Amino acid sequence: MRRIIPALLVASIALTGTARAAPGYPDAYALRPLELPPSMVQLKVPVIINLSRGSVANPVWIPFELRLGLTDELELRLFHPVHGLCVSGRSRGCGQVYNDLGLGMLYSVMREQGMDLALLAAFEVTSFSDPALLRLDAGMAFKYVHAPFSVATWPYFGFGLDHRDENGDSINIPIEFAFQLSPPTALFLETGLYGALHDLGNAWSMPVGVGINYLLGHGVDIGAELKLTGVGNGADGRLVLVYLALRN
Repeated sequence: MRRIIPALLVASIALTGTARAAPGYPDAYALRPLELPPSMVQLKVPVIINLSRGSVANPVWIPFELRLGLTDELELRLFHPVHGLCVSGRSRGCGQVYNDLGLGMLYSVMREQGMDLALLAAFEVTSFSDPALLRLDAGMAFKYVHAPFSVATWPYFGFGLDHRDENGDSINIPIEFAFQLSPPTALFLETGLYGALHDLGNAWSMPVGVGINYLLGHGVDIGAELKLTGVGNGADGRLVLVYLALRN
C-alpha cells in the first residue's frame, strides 16, 4: 500500500501535465458542478499545518485526493479521512507516516437549472494499525449555482463497522459558500455541523474556514484556507491549509 499510493500520485501528476481540462468544464471555481465529467481526473494536494496554541506544526499532513469522472452520472474518489501522509514525524503528532484511506462515489440523480443532486457513499479505513478502524458513509450531495454565487452541502451519516466503543456513528453536514470574485479568483467559506449520534447534544462541533481559490491556468488551481476547528466545543483548534489542484 505504501508503494501504491506514491505511484498513483506520480502517475496523476504526469497525466495532468500532458492534457488539458475538458472543454465545457468551468474554470470558475464557484460555478463548477458537483461531479467531474467523464474521463476527467483531478488530483488535489493540500498541505495542512496545525496552528493551535501549544501545538504549532504538530502535526503537518497531506491528505491528497484523487477524483475520477467515470460516466455522466458516476464519479469515484480516493481520499484520506484523517491525515493521509503525515510528514512532521513522531515527535510532532504523527504516529504513522501513512495510516488511513477512503474510497467514495457520487452518483448524480438530478441536474437542472443550476441545481445538482447526487447520492454519496464511501468506505473508510481511518486506521490501518491495530486496531484497524473501518467506517461506512452514506448520504447525499447538493449544489446550487447562481453566478457569481454557489452553495454546496454534503450531509451524510458515518457508521462504525468495528470497535464501536471508539468508532461510533456520526452525523456530518459540511457546507461551502463560494463567490466568484473575478474570472480567476474565488472566495469561499466552509462550515457545517459534525457530531456523534450517541451524544449529539454534547459531542458536536461547527468548524469555520475562509479561503481563496486562484486559477493559475486552464486545469490548474492553487488555494489557501484558514480554519477554526474548535467552534462549538470550546477547543482552541486552528489550521492553515494550502493546496494545488490539477485536472487533465
